[in-house]
Amino acid sequence: MDQAQSLREYMQRFNVQEEKTHASRVITITSGKGGVGKSNFTLNFALGLQAAGKKVVILDLDLSTANINILMGITPRYSLVDVLYHKKYIWDVLEKGIEGIEYIAGGFEIQDLMKLDQQTLTFFWSQIQELQTYADFILLDTGAGISKELVDFILASDETILVTTPEPTSIADSYAVMKTVHQYTNQFPNFLLVVNRAHSYREAVETSRALKNACGSFLKIKLKTLGFLMEDVHVGRAVRSQTPFFISYPNSEASRSIKQIVYTYLPDKDEFTAIKTKGIRGFFEKMLSFGKSS
Repeated sequence: MDQAQSLREYMQRFNVQEEKTHASRVITITSGKGGVGKSNFTLNFALGLQAAGKKVVILDLDLSTANINILMGITPRYSLVDVLYHKKYIWDVLEKGIEGIEYIAGGFEIQDLMKLDQQTLTFFWSQIQELQTYADFILLDTGAGISKELVDFILASDETILVTTPEPTSIADSYAVMKTVHQYTNQFPNFLLVVNRAHSYREAVETSRALKNACGSFLKIKLKTLGFLMEDVHVGRAVRSQTPFFISYPNSEASRSIKQIVYTYLPDKDEFTAIKTKGIRGFFEKMLSFGKSS
């Protein structure tokens, strides 16, 4: 019996009766290229959701340049690697940042799960199970650029927020992400577009329209726009001070944009309760199946 099959069987053993609370909604946040403000958006979006009364956990899966902790001026003690190899509990690796926002450093690839013995797999799954209904949202901050791992993250998530800027290279790379994902599936996942660092509302709208038209014409899919963030000097100042702009400059244009994006994103209470998701458990189940087939 291969490791993937073993882990699936252990998952079923931990598949307890549905609780009254809904499972965490898993959102991948990504970009076609680096330097577009993806991690900064992730952190401030999380703080915006938290300010709206939602429980949020950020999972930093950018293995090359993890930035969430740097943006808060914090060095994490542990990561998911410590759950995998050092038998740390999930509550040991769940860090608290500014305003109590919670995050977990990643540091592992899904292929790592395939190399573990059954006892370690069982322990890891039991810890992931602890997060199943812990938060309303689990935000996955992924590495920029196109890779098979990124495609797997997107296909395993409930939805994906794609961050771009008006730069032609950023627009082209964002389209390339969606085109690559489109090649892997007949059921295109739910993408939400955020245009960052626009110098005007008109520029943001034109960027959004360009990507929408390309997706409609060549991929035959509809791309939804979640919102825009204008160029704002307060963002750079916040990065340098290692304090999220949503906290350090709550009345800045960038912070107002985050509030609008959160307002646009959040469904009403009845719709939120009715959202169908398998949570973080379902995310890792899908990732495991992708790992076996690759």
